[in-house]
Amino acid sequence: MSNSSSYADTSNKEQIESEEGSRTSDVATERKALQKVDWHILPMCFFFYLFSFLDRSNIGNGRLYGIEQDLGLKGDQFQTATSVFFATYVACEIPSTIFLVKLRPARFISSIAVVWGIIASLTGLTQNYGGLIACRLLLGLAEGPLFPCLVVYLTLFYAKKELAVRFGYLITGAACAGAVGGLLAYGIGHMDGLQGLRAWRWLLIIEGLPSICLGIFSWFFLADSPESAYYLTPSERHLITSRRDRDQREASTPSAKSLQRSDVLAAVKDWKIWAFCIENFGGDIQLFSFSIFLPTIIQAINPAWSTLYIQALTVPCFAWSAIVYFGVAFVSDAVQHRAFFAIFGAIASIVGHIMLIAGRGDVVPYIGCFVIATGVFVVSGIAIVWLPSILPRYGKRSTAVGMQLMIGNSAGVAAPYLYPTSDEPRYSMGHSVTIAFMAVSGILSAILWWSMTRTNKKRKAGFEEGKIVGMTLEQVDDLGDESPRFLYAT
Repeated sequence: MSNSSSYADTSNKEQIESEEGSRTSDVATERKALQKVDWHILPMCFFFYLFSFLDRSNIGNGRLYGIEQDLGLKGDQFQTATSVFFATYVACEIPSTIFLVKLRPARFISSIAVVWGIIASLTGLTQNYGGLIACRLLLGLAEGPLFPCLVVYLTLFYAKKELAVRFGYLITGAACAGAVGGLLAYGIGHMDGLQGLRAWRWLLIIEGLPSICLGIFSWFFLADSPESAYYLTPSERHLITSRRDRDQREASTPSAKSLQRSDVLAAVKDWKIWAFCIENFGGDIQLFSFSIFLPTIIQAINPAWSTLYIQALTVPCFAWSAIVYFGVAFVSDAVQHRAFFAIFGAIASIVGHIMLIAGRGDVVPYIGCFVIATGVFVVSGIAIVWLPSILPRYGKRSTAVGMQLMIGNSAGVAAPYLYPTSDEPRYSMGHSVTIAFMAVSGILSAILWWSMTRTNKKRKAGFEEGKIVGMTLEQVDDLGDESPRFLYAT
């Protein structure tokens, strides 16, 4: 009896050790596969958005080098040239995300990078206001699909719990664009007059070239999906797709993976998606105005500072914003919480704008720029991460992301008019309007947090189980975020 018991114990122990060894091996294989995906996707996403943001916002640096005088711009024509970019930019965001699944995502993204790089460089050769407007419209049309397509593209490879840090590479790309743009503007400023061209022309011509090179390289480097990732072994491809589907059962059904008309309509009818859209609009009002007019704001702090010195002072602000967002994204993924950080970003932004309105001297207003930089990417960035993570069905998710970014980016039409020359040196109107939008964004984040937390509690308690009586498991999963088994990320 004792020998039999001893043999059974030994057998059970060996089985447990075998299972633990298998799980350890699976974890190691999964980590290796995920690292391959990270190395092939994240640097590309970072540079895509860095170069695109650089090409759209360098007009703000060019303003200090005489673009208005050389092109004969008068009144608010500079603001119009800045804002008209977003007319075409937002128009193509929803269509591009909805139909991305029917295209080859990697090839599409690579192609638009080459196109906008060419347009950005040619903008440096414009001779009048009409030419500048035409280039900005075409640039917006080419760049518009990039960000929403990258957002959807990342959800094809990663689980929702990993998205904040991965999206962080996108957002950090935008933040680094401000810092890099300031450094490039400082350096290129010394080329003024070279070959008979003003510094702003060299700035626009040179900064468009990296986008062209990146687009050509990514054509051969990026994969369209985990299933077609050439850098993964067959077993690793299966592992990446299965872990993604395991993360959200509701996203794994054939219906959930395809584009359904009912999902598009469901997105339009969902009040939460509209709340995210308005929240993102407020965040982007600040993001676009700060990114374009930071050199102008710093110049107003002390008009005696030289143009080159002002360009240099923008660099630490954008560098700080990148550091803060990446830290927030890492912690947000670690604790699996979004709303608190969005509210924190809104409050920091409000404090920074108050410091710019009320501050005197050089120190307090400049510190205010850093306080704004603390929240400038957090408000928009967390909202962009949060929304797709609560929508498992492709059709509803892609439509919602397009809506959120289209409405958010339409803020770029209004943002350039918030800082007219007539309002210097305090620019009280621009700061006050931004404070109001930051308050709205913070309040909406709190409402969404409360609403989704309340729904999660009801679902955990089983109060919604009645709606799935008689359904098969696949039918339940097909309900997506309306399923009683689905819990929202908060």
